[in-house]
Amino acid sequence: MLRRLLVDGGDTFVTQETAEALLERRDARGLRLVLGAFAGADDDTADQLSDALFGVCCRTREDAVRFAALCAVLVEDPDGAVRGEARWFLGQLG
Repeated sequence: MLRRLLVDGGDTFVTQETAEALLERRDARGLRLVLGAFAGADDDTADQLSDALFGVCCRTREDAVRFAALCAVLVEDPDGAVRGEARWFLGQLG
């Protein structure tokens, strides 16, 4: 159900709001869902997810450090798409 909301190409507002709510949890579980959706998203949806990721996870230096730490955990995720996105975002932060 959450994945469907995260990749709703017909309503990017729903995509961004769902992603922001998951990211506000500030845990690996919420970030994992967003990164998994990001991996298969179309361009418009990926833009919304990216805006949510950087908007929520990089507001402050402390947020960015927490985001990097969570991505570092997720580079070991069993899902290859999540691993790849976590690596990509770590590279963007570095």
